[in-house]
Amino acid sequence: MMTSSPSKATLRLTVPLWVIATVASLFFLREARGFLIPIVLAVLISYALEPVVGWLASHRVHRIAGTSLVMLTVLGLMVWGGLALRDDAQRAADAVPGMIDRVRGMLASVTGMNAATGARGSEVPQPNDQGRAAPMSVSSFLQWGVSSLFTVAGDLTVVVFLVFFLLLSGHHVRRRIVEISGPDADHRRTAAKILEDIDAQVQRFLLVRLLTAAIVGFATWAVLAWMGVENAAIWGTLAGVFNSIPYFGPVIVSGGLLLVGLAQGGGMMQALQMSGAALLITSLEGWLLTPPLLGKAERMSVLAVFLGLLLWTWVWGAWGTILAVPMLVVLKSVADHVGPLKPIGRLLAP
Repeated sequence: MMTSSPSKATLRLTVPLWVIATVASLFFLREARGFLIPIVLAVLISYALEPVVGWLASHRVHRIAGTSLVMLTVLGLMVWGGLALRDDAQRAADAVPGMIDRVRGMLASVTGMNAATGARGSEVPQPNDQGRAAPMSVSSFLQWGVSSLFTVAGDLTVVVFLVFFLLLSGHHVRRRIVEISGPDADHRRTAAKILEDIDAQVQRFLLVRLLTAAIVGFATWAVLAWMGVENAAIWGTLAGVFNSIPYFGPVIVSGGLLLVGLAQGGGMMQALQMSGAALLITSLEGWLLTPPLLGKAERMSVLAVFLGLLLWTWVWGAWGTILAVPMLVVLKSVADHVGPLKPIGRLLAP
């Protein structure tokens, strides 16, 4: 009886401390998202590019030259892709107001609502000049646009430089972590093995996601172009990007294509065909392509992924929605190899 009392007291003290620490960590991540998101993006991008830089280094290309070549190639592809999609993006932006009006008119005709009044048989009072809210002034709009542009440019610059320095450092950071991981050789060997396994799992997951995004984007573009959908290249790009968001990504693309099909005047059947084609492509990718490519270690519980998606969306907003699955993969990789965290790894496992 005397020996069990301290353990019960310790348990009663430990559980609240863990709860408080977890809640405090979540609020810290939420408040520091402006600082942490560029760092997380840079780390994940460096993981995806490291195999290429490592391959060049193994073929006697100096790491500085290899890193510079890879970064310039990636930036060049991004610029080329932006220029290639510029005309389609401009046409899509110009067509948005007309599409909104057509969809609004169709919805009004279906529901019997007056498109001008917005309610069945009832007029919406129009405010007079004195009661109307003043629109945003041109100077305020320009100030907001310039501020947003500087913010995006600053974040992009930080990400590019961080990726460059992370790739340039190579295994230097990992060696330092191994050196400080323990006082003896056994601890250092264990730490090195853990880091190697984590690197392999995260790199494999990211490369599979890049490959599947490219396949989904190309297939969606080809099918929509064959169906005569306007701005098929834009929708293919969006399908590839949103494919990384589980559950919600394909639904967003399919829902958008449904509205576009209705707005183009092709009727409900054509709209359903466009939406169904995009949904079928992402479903086939999720059922047939991703499971064989991903190792068993990278697979996670469906419930864990869904709850993690909600949690990271709350923490980091839209970026959290995109980064939720990679962050869960990193967490599971660490938990699978660190003794005290192995229960978390089992919770995330399918």
